[in-house]
Amino acid sequence: MKRTTIFVYAVILCFCLLAGMERVALAYVVIEKHPIDIEMERMLEENPSTAGLWPAYEYAMKEWDKLLNENYNALMKKLTKVEQEKLRASQREWIKYRDLEFAFNETYWSGFKGTMYVGNSTAYQWMFVRERALRLGYYLEDLNER
Repeated sequence: MKRTTIFVYAVILCFCLLAGMERVALAYVVIEKHPIDIEMERMLEENPSTAGLWPAYEYAMKEWDKLLNENYNALMKKLTKVEQEKLRASQREWIKYRDLEFAFNETYWSGFKGTMYVGNSTAYQWMFVRERALRLGYYLEDLNER
C-alpha cells in the first residue's frame, strides 16, 4: 500500500511541477503535515488492512471536502464582485471536472484485479479534493499580502 501511495504522490508532484504549479506541488512534499493527513495516517497505522483503508480514506475525503467548502466561503467573502463571479464559475467547472474525473478513475481502477488496487480510486479522490482545498487556502493566504 505504501508503495502505491508514494507512487501516486510522485506522479502528482511531477505533473504539478511540469505544469508550472510549484506552489501546488509543495502541498505534496511539505514536511509539516496537515492535521487531516496526520489523522488519516493514524487511522491507517491502527488498521493497515484493506478493510482499514475505507474508514481512513472516507474520513480524509469528508474532512478535505469540508475544508474546501470553508476555504471557498471565506474566500468569497474577501473577493471583489468580479473575482467572486470568476471563482464561482471556476468552482462550478471544477465540480464538473471532479465528477467526470472520479467516474473515469473508478472505472479505470475497477479493471485491475487484486486487493492492492482496492483503495486506489478512493485514495486518488481524496488527494484530488485535498489539492483544491489547499489551493483555495493559498488564495486566502495570498489575500493578506494585497
